[in-house]
Amino acid sequence: MARIDALVKSGVVNTEGFYTLGGRLAIDFANSFKRIGREKEGIGNFEDLLTFMKSHHLLHEDEASDLHMFLFQNPGRCQQVVDSLIELRTGFRSVLTELAEGWPVNPEFFSHINDRLASFKSYHKIEPAEEGMELKTLIDENGPEKLIFPIVHDIAEFLTSDHVEKTRPCANDDCDLYFVNQSRNGRRRWCSMSTCGNRAKVNAYLKRQEA
Repeated sequence: MARIDALVKSGVVNTEGFYTLGGRLAIDFANSFKRIGREKEGIGNFEDLLTFMKSHHLLHEDEASDLHMFLFQNPGRCQQVVDSLIELRTGFRSVLTELAEGWPVNPEFFSHINDRLASFKSYHKIEPAEEGMELKTLIDENGPEKLIFPIVHDIAEFLTSDHVEKTRPCANDDCDLYFVNQSRNGRRRWCSMSTCGNRAKVNAYLKRQEA
């Protein structure tokens, strides 16, 4: 618990142990296979998915309650949503790996995202926000599939933004996390200085002491 509290304070994870250092939802989703305090898959079942969505402020408690009832009534359909998102995440992480190696985004992935977006009936609505009003994209879907939309939508926005060129893998060879490098000088190397960055500094110091 103390470790999670420290990581929450430093902005590495949220209170549910999901990483929040990616710089945007799409990258945090790519990193969601890991979860502090869990050795297994971060989103292993529908309950995990609801927790991920709530912890990223994508799902209200009343909506989650309705989906809990849906899980009770139709667990197979809910698991299909989880499986679909894990498949999407695997493909997206492959894209991020290829980008890090200097390759462009595979056109087949663009087609895959377009097909997923086309499966939703969406509309726009002006709603209250923390500061004034904002225009939101909403979907006409009440089933568990609606959980897919905000993730696919942000991946699509990511692919059409300058974040594609700014996304980096952590420089720690033992870390599989990605982040959008928005540092002022563009030299950020670590997913977080609180974790991999500090470990690298300690290792470098020990090596200097041994020399």
